[in-house]
Amino acid sequence: MINRIKNLLKEAQTLNSQAEARQAAIALMRITLQYACISLAEWLIKIRATSRSNTLPLITLNLNQLREPSDGTLVNVLAELLVAAEHYGWNGVSRPFWQPISSSCPCIRLSKTSNPNLQNVLREFVHLRNEGVEGHGLPGEFDPQAELDAVNLTIESLSQILPNISHNHENLILLMPDQTDYTLQLLKSYRGNLICYRKIKKGTAGNCIVYAQIQKSLFEREAVTYETKDVLGASDINDYPTYSIWPSFDDNWSPLALIPERLTRNFTGREKELNELKEWADDIDSRACMLFGDGGIGKTTVAVEFLHRILEGKINTVWKPELITFYTAKQTRWGLNGLEIIRTREVGVADAAIAIVRALESKPLTKDWYKSSSDLLIKQLTSYLQEWGIDRKSHLLVLDNTETMVSNAEDINALAAQIKDLSRKVGRVLLTSRRREAIEAQPIEIKPFDVDESVSFLRARAELLKRQSILQAGQATLRQYANKLANKPLVLEVFIQALDDPHLSLQRAFDRVLRMQRQDLGEFLYDDAWRRLSTNMKHLLLLMTRVSDIHDDLLLKLCCSIAEITVIEASEALEESRGIASITRFEDHLQISFNSEFLKYCENRIIPINGINYPMDSSVTKVKNRYNEFIRSNSTKIRDRVDKAYRHTYARAAWLAYKEQRFDDCELFYEEATVRDSTNGWLFDRYAYFLFSQSRLEEALDKSKKATELIKNDPDAWFTRGMIEARLGKTREALVSLRNAKDNGKSEHLCLLQQAYAYWEDAPPNKAMARVCIEESEKKLTSSDPYYLKHLSELRALQNRINIT
Repeated sequence: MINRIKNLLKEAQTLNSQAEARQAAIALMRITLQYACISLAEWLIKIRATSRSNTLPLITLNLNQLREPSDGTLVNVLAELLVAAEHYGWNGVSRPFWQPISSSCPCIRLSKTSNPNLQNVLREFVHLRNEGVEGHGLPGEFDPQAELDAVNLTIESLSQILPNISHNHENLILLMPDQTDYTLQLLKSYRGNLICYRKIKKGTAGNCIVYAQIQKSLFEREAVTYETKDVLGASDINDYPTYSIWPSFDDNWSPLALIPERLTRNFTGREKELNELKEWADDIDSRACMLFGDGGIGKTTVAVEFLHRILEGKINTVWKPELITFYTAKQTRWGLNGLEIIRTREVGVADAAIAIVRALESKPLTKDWYKSSSDLLIKQLTSYLQEWGIDRKSHLLVLDNTETMVSNAEDINALAAQIKDLSRKVGRVLLTSRRREAIEAQPIEIKPFDVDESVSFLRARAELLKRQSILQAGQATLRQYANKLANKPLVLEVFIQALDDPHLSLQRAFDRVLRMQRQDLGEFLYDDAWRRLSTNMKHLLLLMTRVSDIHDDLLLKLCCSIAEITVIEASEALEESRGIASITRFEDHLQISFNSEFLKYCENRIIPINGINYPMDSSVTKVKNRYNEFIRSNSTKIRDRVDKAYRHTYARAAWLAYKEQRFDDCELFYEEATVRDSTNGWLFDRYAYFLFSQSRLEEALDKSKKATELIKNDPDAWFTRGMIEARLGKTREALVSLRNAKDNGKSEHLCLLQQAYAYWEDAPPNKAMARVCIEESEKKLTSSDPYYLKHLSELRALQNRINIT
């Protein structure tokens, strides 16, 4: 079969007419996808039918979609079939579908994502076909080389699931993973020619009728109709999860529940959020609650943990629902294997309604359920549950990952109305979402762990999984890695999983996670949000990320003027999608800090508007120049003795955070600033002083040493280093550093004071030399020193400490 398609493909590549080349590409792509889908579907059905093992996963696939599929349906169904095949033991079969495409492939031009794969290309191929104008005798938007190359890539990527033509040229043979042959039932070959089917219609006695065309050549087709076994109708692959009676801590309460097992055995923190959930649960008149926060932050984990705790009595709620339903709309997950596709088809409230009935019935539903609109389905479900004795106040419905149920403003409004209807008629609704949706619900924000919670989580998981490198690491080291991983539970978990090799160091595991983050974490976190943004908002965000990592009021206004969007619109969009950036306000000053993963996600993206790709380099330069002029004219705002340290926006953000005593933010901004302005010795000196002020002396010394390497003749850098070394009891090193500070112009009385500290902190303390330095320092100190009283007070205090002990 592959050779047959490739021969037709070679013929298509010689066509002079673009319209004919487009038609040929579409026909060959459709045939390839049809055979791939039918082959996988029949294999899955065979495996399911011949194996009665309870260890086979329960997978729901609507194979009836294959009876009369569109090109777009084929792409989506193929993705679902590949995921199912992996679950059923065809290891690696899906890998070519989602692995990155080489930049040398012409078909990469069809994808608009930063990390294109075959699925991206196929979706865009279908989109271009649907948007084309071939019906008017024109080729439409057509890149012949790219589209024909896409057909070739599809053939190559799906080669192991494409059947071979039998020796009699009539049957199609699939080589299964166990290297045995399987003859397809639904599709055939006619004298070595392939077919393209239009419809598979249910017949009688377990048969079906296939309406198709024989593809004799690129443009010569012959209609054919034949009857065969209805494999799709005989399938028992559509197994559904069912409710079970769930015992609780209370002998009088055993609800019907459809909920997952706990997602972690080391649940950490979140006591405040769990208490808020308890308060909501006991407020019977409150119909809906929303857990919202960034992707990978642990919203689903909190929701599932809450369900288990109320059943166990660890959270004692007055409200005890008789039916508990958990339904997830999650489409992707990110872990040690990178981005994985869970579901390719978008689902909504209607799917959740059908899933409830299906789980209660434990069998396929009648067609009436599938024909109803969402509004009608909610009415049907309400009546159905009433037959079970379930009213709104006795049903807890958890809708997980609702952000994937919408793609634009109209969808949001529709979803809000449907959830409102659900909460009035079907049950009390607990939502999880990455966005703070405009839905009537009590909001509970799930934020990243604080750094101590992150360390507790790492140690607890390490204890369970025997990760010795974490168990042996110091508190400061784990705090450092936790902060670098943004204190996100998902990323922390992947970091732990990466340490499954006992010979792997923390740094190598961190580097591995960092590479994974760069590759596809952004796609997991932001694809759904990106689809919902307007074209102008996408332009604005791309422009902003090109201009700077951190924006204040002025930068935001400058970028908004270029993207032709109001500041209010921009602020609302950023507030809704909090995972994109953190927004802080202090004394009427705005600061927008883009998430590092979002910066990577936007790095190579463009947005076409009226045939022009945005953002334009000229716009980026224009905004930067205007802002730099503002900074130069307002440089006095940084009132620090070393204003050269704060030439980068992150450094300025660190300075402001320190003044406002937001010390966690200060450390984060200093860390980011030293990465981006890595040759700025004054910056490293200021970072060292900040760490010194927080009594984190070892870390402070590392930064201070970097400062003296970069600015070898700077007296303040050597003075800071000597001050830190003195407090650490590194007396010899401190004396050398302070001598360098004095030789380069630092006030002698200040250096003598720090020498006194160095002798005092020596082991054992050298009190005599400390007193000598104090006396000499006081002699050198004059009233002309602007900080005379402060320094004199410090001398007296140290002297008293020495005399008392």
